[in-house]
Amino acid sequence: MKFKVLVAALAFIATSGCVYADSEIVSKVDQVGQAQVIQPVLARQAAESTAGKTESVTSGSLKKPQKQALSPDIEHAKAAIIVSNILTRFEYDKKPLDTFMSHAVFDEYLKMLDPSKMFFLKSDIEKFSAVKDQMNDMLLNGRLEIPFDIFEIYQDRVEQRFDHALSTLKEDFDFSIDEYFELDRKKSKWVETNEEINDLWRKRVKNDYLRLKLAGSSDQKIKDTLRKRYINNRNQILRMSSEDVSEMFINAYASSTDPHTNYYSPSSAKNFDVQISLSVEGIGAVLQKRDEYGQIREVVPGGPADKSGQIQPGDRIVAVGQGAKGPMEDVIDWRLDDIVNKIRGKRGSTVRIEIIPAEGGIDGKPKVVTLVRQKVTLEDQAAKYKILEVENDGQTRKVAVITIPSFYEDFDARARGEENFKSVTRDVRAILEELNKANVDGIVLDMRNNGGGSLTEAANLSGLFIGGPSPIVQVRTAEGSVSNVRSMKTDMVWDKPLAVLVNRISASASEIFAGAMQDYGRGVVLGDPTWGKGSVQTIRGLNEFLRRPQDEELGSLKWTIQKFFRVNGSSTQVKGIVPDIIFPTVFDAKELGESSYENAMPWTEIDPASYKPVGDLKPTIVNLARLHKDRVSESGSWKLMQDELDYARKLSDQKVISLNYQTRLEERENMEAQRKDFEARRKELGESDVGSFRLDDGLQAGEGNLKEELANEKKRKDNIDIAAKEAANIVADMVNMK
Repeated sequence: MKFKVLVAALAFIATSGCVYADSEIVSKVDQVGQAQVIQPVLARQAAESTAGKTESVTSGSLKKPQKQALSPDIEHAKAAIIVSNILTRFEYDKKPLDTFMSHAVFDEYLKMLDPSKMFFLKSDIEKFSAVKDQMNDMLLNGRLEIPFDIFEIYQDRVEQRFDHALSTLKEDFDFSIDEYFELDRKKSKWVETNEEINDLWRKRVKNDYLRLKLAGSSDQKIKDTLRKRYINNRNQILRMSSEDVSEMFINAYASSTDPHTNYYSPSSAKNFDVQISLSVEGIGAVLQKRDEYGQIREVVPGGPADKSGQIQPGDRIVAVGQGAKGPMEDVIDWRLDDIVNKIRGKRGSTVRIEIIPAEGGIDGKPKVVTLVRQKVTLEDQAAKYKILEVENDGQTRKVAVITIPSFYEDFDARARGEENFKSVTRDVRAILEELNKANVDGIVLDMRNNGGGSLTEAANLSGLFIGGPSPIVQVRTAEGSVSNVRSMKTDMVWDKPLAVLVNRISASASEIFAGAMQDYGRGVVLGDPTWGKGSVQTIRGLNEFLRRPQDEELGSLKWTIQKFFRVNGSSTQVKGIVPDIIFPTVFDAKELGESSYENAMPWTEIDPASYKPVGDLKPTIVNLARLHKDRVSESGSWKLMQDELDYARKLSDQKVISLNYQTRLEERENMEAQRKDFEARRKELGESDVGSFRLDDGLQAGEGNLKEELANEKKRKDNIDIAAKEAANIVADMVNMK
């Protein structure tokens, strides 16, 4: 299929067959394999003037990996060429890959590498700027040597900074002096001298040290914790691969064209598939990094690891072997992604994992566990529900809170024609049938923190509540062609009252669903205004654009192809969905949401679709808002939630922090007094402590007590918070009004 005739097909690309490149692009891609004259490597030359100026302290006891020789492969060059041609021709809001875009890519690449401006010096940036105008040519021609050189200099700076941080731990800090550390450095200027950046890192280490000291850790334990942290952070960057670098640079371009356009390397594309399908072929274990080890964080129920009974949370992974007799490969101090890639594999294949069992401690005796990989469904991330008995106006109403984390769908299983492929609509339909049998009076669909997913699932899920086929959302191509996305043919599975609970993180498919419930008069939307993502993306494997698609893996591109509009004609872009009843929020709309992107598309509207509302809830909403206001004005729980959110916002607004021990101790004592007040109020009200404010323990992910973390996580998942309880009260009000 020629690229020139693809525009009309793009509206249907999510369900169409492969799309191929035209001869011009294919020829350009083919030329990548031929001998090339390498461009002058300006970035490497630029680095020589500053390399070696920062003292590098490397103790013999530190396990520092040898940096890989990084260079762009032919596959990376082909990916850059294909991505640049797709986005300049077929993205919804097409932008030329000109000098202006070249500057945007340059700035975004540096932002990805050093967002807090803690590694590069101003002189580095000035020298890099010599190639600022050439980013577009690099992408169009697949010449990625200079971005790789910039990354190698970045690795040098990371190594220097963390080695300096490690040497700083050998010194004693004076916590009696008044000095400050800037927590948010996004808008700060680049540091000019090595002396200044070393002092900046001294303050960072001092703050890390002080956080742990205030939490009660001993000096030796603090030094051990920070030493392991800095070594691990440094080593993760030093272990990055050429695939990582090319992915980052191509993404610097992709995200400069549109906030929701992304390039996925072959490894990242597999992870994306897991997220959207909620299934993976492997052993059924969730891993985390713990010091230099990959550690079992969770065991997925029903998976091979769970069924073996030999793998438990807390176990440390030492080595991985393929097949029944393959050699064991040491994976200590590997990046987590690399360990995961070794463990995952084709279903039915065998993998051997050498672990140090959690109960034996770090010095315990290792053992080897042999497992057969299977397809594992991540049920913990699927829709689930809990039934509440709500006392309302002298009556007890049964209201179910259904939590929907994402609009997941196993695309591959569906394409293969599997009868029981995983999808959110299938799961929620089964839940609704159970709730009907249990005589539940109403439901709350909790879509807080649901960032979206499958457009088809957003439409089909809507159909369970309004029937179908019904137009759920309108989509418009860049050329102005408008079509309707309809729900599947179905009866209304749930005809009783419902509310949709959203927050600022609810986006895309969540906004489509919530908007449809409003427009059809089918449900009440509660919470705070949503993200404001009003665009549709498709994802395609880049190898589909080659003459011989099976020859190599180039990763995948997710790019914006359409803008979606509610059936009433309004876009959700930037504005999002405004709830019928607003709840308090912890989120700052200026910092979070579509409106925070500099290159976000503007809000627009089109003509309404031809649709017939199933109800009119406007008069009901007026009464619901009044009842809600009266109820929460007398609710100690609601006042507690408001006070906690206000306090959390106050703390998050703090951008600069004192490094004086006495000042910080007084601040912590005030926080502790506030925490005790919140805790006492919670106990008096009978509320769970899951969402309560906790003092900073100074630890990062993977450094705390895993058993406590998992117990708290389970409590959080099982808990129905104050906002969800009030949503259930509102649904009970709806039941009483029927």
